[in-house]
Amino acid sequence: MTKFTKIVLAIALAAVMCVSAVADTAVPSIAQKTDIELVEYTVYDSEEVEVGDSSTIGSIIVTPYAERTNLSADKQKDIEDAYDQILDVDTLTELLSHLPEDTIALYLFDISAYDEAADNLNAGGTARVVLECDLGDYSSVVVLHNYEDDLWREEPSEVISNTQVAVTISSASPYVIAVTNSVVVNEPVEGTVLDSGVDVTGTASTSTMPYVLGGVACIVIAGVLLIVANRKKEN
Repeated sequence: MTKFTKIVLAIALAAVMCVSAVADTAVPSIAQKTDIELVEYTVYDSEEVEVGDSSTIGSIIVTPYAERTNLSADKQKDIEDAYDQILDVDTLTELLSHLPEDTIALYLFDISAYDEAADNLNAGGTARVVLECDLGDYSSVVVLHNYEDDLWREEPSEVISNTQVAVTISSASPYVIAVTNSVVVNEPVEGTVLDSGVDVTGTASTSTMPYVLGGVACIVIAGVLLIVANRKKEN
């Protein structure tokens, strides 16, 4: 193999490695997402009778993981523990066995309740919380609740649209919106390094950059093969 061929092959290999790296890190993980907001909520007592809503009773606040420093020390630890548990499993099925293998975590956030809303939850009541977020092209949506230590359960939820989901909560703590077969269009956060090489949401990157680099790599490799074939003919 000539020196020139070795150089071109090295370039091709670098291009392929670059494609792999970009594909793994192009989509922001749940650690970076902030585009989830509270729309409204309705509070019910233990007898499932409505006792008020977001305009009349208490205070319920939704805080994405990326803004966890706004939480109290205890709540910040709880959501960081929930995040670590998600990172530690290969699939969410390890957290809840009934989930399909292709279920991915899309948003991690804390729900906190104060004043009358907190009193109502402590007395056995519930709250229906409507959230706005990008659910993408999903086949199913579930809301998971890290209600104690490493214990998780699925909470009753309803998909209102591909940008809104409602969940019924009975306590305030970390929650995860998870989907199956979802592709979400999100631009990478500039200058941010992901928690691991692979996006913890498990979604495929929707950035075009990996495909551009992949095309370049294929062209380079094809060129190398053509050069080698021509030189063999000459010999």
